[in-house]
Amino acid sequence: MATVRMLPPATGNATHEVSGRRYVGVVGTPQDVPDFDAPTLQANGWQITDPHGSGTTSTRPANPFKGMRFTDTTLGVSILWDGKVWRNPITGASV
Repeated sequence: MATVRMLPPATGNATHEVSGRRYVGVVGTPQDVPDFDAPTLQANGWQITDPHGSGTTSTRPANPFKGMRFTDTTLGVSILWDGKVWRNPITGASV
């Protein structure tokens, strides 16, 4: 299951239920949600922070495309696939 990192709305109701899963948002705190719940949350004011997904180092996409970003929650950083390896886009180091 792929996940998407989202931010809850800054104002209004940040608690939503999608298909029996309850999401309680804290303003400014991202949450990783299943990609299939993201459209419903987005329709309720939540914002996608990384459209290509997020997860632990072990759940990185198996077949990334060049330029793909992924939020690695193990490292706590958004990383970039350069066509050969995952890199920290700020330092340029492979991760």
